[in-house]
Amino acid sequence: MTLLEIPESEVVETFLDRGWTDGLPIVAPTPDRVEAMLATGDLAADEVVGGIPRRGRFVTAELAAVNAVMAGCHPSYFPVVLAALGATLDPVFNAHATFTSTGGAATCVIVSGPMAEEIGMNGGHNALGPGNRANITIGRAVRLVARNVFGAAVGDMDASSLGNPGKLSLCFAENEPPAPWEPLRVRMGYAAEDTTVTVMATEGPRQVANHLTEDPVELLRTMVSTIQVPGSFPVGKGGQGVVVLGPEHAMALRQAGWSQAQVSEFLIRESRLRPVDLTACGVHIEVDSAHDMTPGPDGLLPSLVEADGVVLVTAGGAGPGWSAYLPGFAPSIHSRAVTRRVRTNADQMPDCGPDACEIELAPLATVQGE
Repeated sequence: MTLLEIPESEVVETFLDRGWTDGLPIVAPTPDRVEAMLATGDLAADEVVGGIPRRGRFVTAELAAVNAVMAGCHPSYFPVVLAALGATLDPVFNAHATFTSTGGAATCVIVSGPMAEEIGMNGGHNALGPGNRANITIGRAVRLVARNVFGAAVGDMDASSLGNPGKLSLCFAENEPPAPWEPLRVRMGYAAEDTTVTVMATEGPRQVANHLTEDPVELLRTMVSTIQVPGSFPVGKGGQGVVVLGPEHAMALRQAGWSQAQVSEFLIRESRLRPVDLTACGVHIEVDSAHDMTPGPDGLLPSLVEADGVVLVTAGGAGPGWSAYLPGFAPSIHSRAVTRRVRTNADQMPDCGPDACEIELAPLATVQGE
C-alpha cells in the first residue's frame, strides 16, 4: 500500500481531485485509523475478502479498511462491512453487472441480529433515510469499495443511465418482530444469536401507504399493486424484491394469524400478471431473449420468482400505516440476494478460490496527517 504524505487539511480536496470519493468529503485513512479498523475483524491486512475474477480485481482486508475509514465508519462497524462485502462478491450477486449496469442498481444492505443494536444501527423511525452513522457509513463503505477497487465510477465502469440515490448508501437494520414471527436471519437458517447481512441489488425504495384497513388481504393487495408496476424491469420476467413491513402493517398481519411464509407466498402468487397488462402499458413481451416471458399454465407472468422472491423484513417506526418495497434491479437470472453471517475471526473468512492471490490494488493511499 502506497503512503501519501499530505497535510490533513488537504486530504478532502486531494481525494476529490483524484477521483477517490463518491463526491462527499471523506475521513483521512491514516495508518493508525486503518490499523484500528483491521483490529476489530482480527484480519491480516493482506487477507482477501473477495473479488471479481473476470476483472482480475480483488479486495484485501486492508483495502476494505481504507474505504471504511474514508466512509466514516467506527471500527466496531468493520465486521459488518466485511460481511456485506463478502455477500456482494458472491458470484450469485453478480457484482460484475450490478456495480456497473445501466440500470443504476443500489446495493441494499440489511443487517439482522444483536450486533446491529450493539453498534447503534437504526431499524426504527427513518430506517431507510439519513440520521444514523452506522447505517449510512456501512452502506457507503460498500459502495466506495465498488468504486475504488472495482472501478464502479462515472467515467470508468459505472454505466448507470440515471443512477440511484441508494448508490451512495442504502443500509438499515431489521426491527425484530415479536413472536411467533421470526427475524430474517432465523428464517434463513441461522441462529438467533448470530448477526447476518443480506444484500440485494435494488432500485430505490417505494413507500406503500394503506392507513384505513387492518384486513390482511387488503393490505397485501396494496403491496402487490406496487410490486407489479409494468415499468419495473423485472416485472413479467421474475425478480426479487425487499418488502419492508412497517409496525402497523406487520402487527395487523400477525394478529390476523398470517405467518411470514404465507405473506411471501401471497405476494409472489398475486403479483403475477397477464401479458396484456404489460402490453397495455407499452411494455413488449420479449421473445428469443435472455428473459423467458412465456406465460405459465395460468396464462400469467411472474413479477417475483417463486420461493425466495421476497426478502421480507420488519423495520420502521410507529405511524399511520407505512411500508416499503424495493424492487430488484433486474430479473433473478442476473442477480440474487445473498446472506452472510458476520464474523470476527480471521480463520473463519471464506476461501476466495485459487485466484485469490492475484491482487490488483486500487489507486488508493493511506494518508499521514500533520
